[in-house]
Amino acid sequence: MDAHATSKPASAHRSVADLGGPRPLPVLGNLPAFVRGGTPHRTLAGWRERYGATYRMRFPGRDVVVTSAPDIMDTVLRQRPTTFRRASFVSDLIDELGAHGLFNAEGQDWQRLRRVAMHGLNAKYLGESFATITRSAERLRDRWNASAGSRIDVVDDMLRYTLEVSVGLTMNYDLGATSGAGEDGLHRQLSQLFEALGRRLSSPVPYWRYVRLPADRRADAAVAGARTLILDRYAEAKRRMVRGDAPTDFLSALAKAEVDGDELVNDDDVVGNVLTMIVAGEDTTAAAASWVMHFLAAHPDVQRQVRAEADEVLGPGGSITEPPVLSRLRYAEAVVNEAIRLRPPTPYIVLEPVVDTTVTDGLDRLHIGAGTPIFLLLSHGSDDDTRQFPDPQSFRPQRWLTDGTARATSQPYLPFGGGPRFCPGRNLALMEATLIAAMTCQAFTIGPDTSAGPVGERVTFAVFPTNLGVRLQPNLP
Repeated sequence: MDAHATSKPASAHRSVADLGGPRPLPVLGNLPAFVRGGTPHRTLAGWRERYGATYRMRFPGRDVVVTSAPDIMDTVLRQRPTTFRRASFVSDLIDELGAHGLFNAEGQDWQRLRRVAMHGLNAKYLGESFATITRSAERLRDRWNASAGSRIDVVDDMLRYTLEVSVGLTMNYDLGATSGAGEDGLHRQLSQLFEALGRRLSSPVPYWRYVRLPADRRADAAVAGARTLILDRYAEAKRRMVRGDAPTDFLSALAKAEVDGDELVNDDDVVGNVLTMIVAGEDTTAAAASWVMHFLAAHPDVQRQVRAEADEVLGPGGSITEPPVLSRLRYAEAVVNEAIRLRPPTPYIVLEPVVDTTVTDGLDRLHIGAGTPIFLLLSHGSDDDTRQFPDPQSFRPQRWLTDGTARATSQPYLPFGGGPRFCPGRNLALMEATLIAAMTCQAFTIGPDTSAGPVGERVTFAVFPTNLGVRLQPNLP
């Protein structure tokens, strides 16, 4: 279906100004209400219930479309990058932080960077990367074993785990963050980048372009430190490729392409692609794994089933040496999928048309001007479609092991996006979270710790739990 096609006769032509939506404030529009409480996804969902599947809100200086209409979402996602692109106000912020890469590139630039990146996503070396994931997971398990009985800050440890995996996979660098013995400066630096991005996304004016606050200077220093590390590793990778070594990670695969003359790669390409892969691989995966721990702590019966499966699949040592073994952890993966359904790390994405265009929800045509931000509510179907997800507010991993779940439906549930720009890290994220779920339940009994207050939510680059602590008691053999 192209942007002008429809599955039903269109009955009206509308502009964005014709859409209903929340009443805006002068100048600031709906931005204060949108960011209030740090849970904009909840605000969008609430407005959706009041104003319908497609509505309008106002940001300073611009109208914004919000939609969960299946036909419109399908059109927008499938027509990237030709007709729709990531919203420029989001891409510009990422560029300003020095992380221009495949994640936020568009048009011909995306085509070029995708070609460059595919050299670094060669299946031959990705198949050898499983040892990096298991090494980091086992380090985290050992760290938790040494802290048995104490309160565990789940989010911080999951960020360290996923960062160590991302850095290891992209540039064969053992950060050692989860063990507590290695360098964790990059962990702090990237946290500052996420904070800066979240703060700037919610700011009514781009103040950082005129004055640098201390937090902005810390973000600048974080970018500079990460850039130095990446380029140092890339120079070493090129020396190895000139010597005739085989690529073993994303960075050395890029170096191989440059040495062989297959691609023209500059420093900004290298830094941007590696940094965006690390950022995308750390934050959303850490959020997903953290929510998995939250639901496991609240459901001892689910823990017992995950442990029984892990005992059968992994054996007494609890280690995995080959990726195919992970596919046998079907119940643990179902737990991960159910946690993502209830708490999707990326519940919406913001895109915009490259040119004036018309879309349809199956009944009405909507004309959208070039550059108008469009919020796609990717995961609305997980709450709304009770045919696909009966009793949608309940945590029921078993639903993912039946034939009725995650099938085609009228209401989209797309936690990893869709179309040509479908998240390439989906399988890796599921792998990391499933491995942690199985290894943790086999080794420990997970109990909630609410000493810091009830678990809430906050949005940075992804939706994270707040105040999430657990206590781990080692299981007897």
